[in-house]
Amino acid sequence: MTSIAVIRAQVENRIPGALTPYQRIEGQKIPTGIASLDALTGGLPRGALTQICASGNASVGRTTLLASTMAQLTRNQECCAWIDATDAFDPASAAAADIDLSRFLWVRCDRSRRLKPLEQAFKAADILVQNGGFGLITLDLGGIDEPLLRKVPLTTWFRFARVMEKTPAALVVLTSYPAAKSCAGMTLVLSDSQDAWTNQIDDHHARLFSHVSSAIEMETRMRKPVSSERPRFRATPVWA
Repeated sequence: MTSIAVIRAQVENRIPGALTPYQRIEGQKIPTGIASLDALTGGLPRGALTQICASGNASVGRTTLLASTMAQLTRNQECCAWIDATDAFDPASAAAADIDLSRFLWVRCDRSRRLKPLEQAFKAADILVQNGGFGLITLDLGGIDEPLLRKVPLTTWFRFARVMEKTPAALVVLTSYPAAKSCAGMTLVLSDSQDAWTNQIDDHHARLFSHVSSAIEMETRMRKPVSSERPRFRATPVWA
């Protein structure tokens, strides 16, 4: 019987490196502009798929995080795209967050079309990733029901991850749970959100929303060993 060592040597002789474990080379990062997050991650990785997850529809700062990142990119003459699967994006808030809308593409998925919003979103992401020209592409699936997301085959996420490795862009997916699993170069899970409000305004009972503080659990496969940490970051609305 031929030993495993002999078989391995024969394969390596025919195809050098075929049995060498794949290690992803860490590339450039895009700073988010949020100090606590950048200190932990160094920013969002280019040439990779990043997933930012938060359960439910509660505000945990996902949009604030991305708005801060896109504001810096558009300020540096890079273009960004936002694929909006559930038509929830607010361009007025984006402008208020200093995003240069002349360098921003908003793709709105329409329920009235033949393709379902989730299919439209993936098709749009595929087109934008393949054609290039964007520093950051956000695929917002945060409003898609989790049972639908679980039907997305892992091969779809794997294909996106591999295609991204050949580009200088970052692909960020917003989901309710870590749908891309190990295909993501970085996973940020936002949880334990704590809302803060201003004191009563004058003689009225109204109060203004001040900020939300969320815990971040990070997992990354961009470096070895796989790391997981849990700091907090604070998201503040534009009027605060």
